[in-house]
Amino acid sequence: HTHTHTMAAATLEEVTAEIVRLHQAIEGWFRGSLGPDTDDTFEQVAGNLLPDFTNIQPSGQLLSREDLLGMRKAYGKSLDFAITIHDVTIVSSSSDVVVAMYVEEQFGAKNTVPPHNFRRSTVVFRRGETPLLAWQHIHETKLSDEFVPNDGK
Repeated sequence: HTHTHTMAAATLEEVTAEIVRLHQAIEGWFRGSLGPDTDDTFEQVAGNLLPDFTNIQPSGQLLSREDLLGMRKAYGKSLDFAITIHDVTIVSSSSDVVVAMYVEEQFGAKNTVPPHNFRRSTVVFRRGETPLLAWQHIHETKLSDEFVPNDGK
């Protein structure tokens, strides 16, 4: 008989760690603190984004992986930029897909008004061996002031 290998459910800790890791890499890229301005360093940002990755911006603009990775040329261009992740929750998890939600708090953003802003995001991960969680899609929605988390005020 054959038995299928099923992966254990993704834990909140694994999902939170990957969300925080990517956003810390993006922050470090803009600040110029992630490492030298090299392709190897940029892999920390790009490496876990699937080829068909898509991102819906708070404005509704749809970005491809290539569009998003245009940030490659913004290395060290935003020294005050910082990101904090709040309220990670798993919406749904199976052996091959994980859907999660989180709030992204940005400080010192140059391309968003106001520079201190919040987005509620939904992410779709594909699960695999390497990486454990690969980014397929992110949908970001701007949080209006009345929905900002209390610990962010």
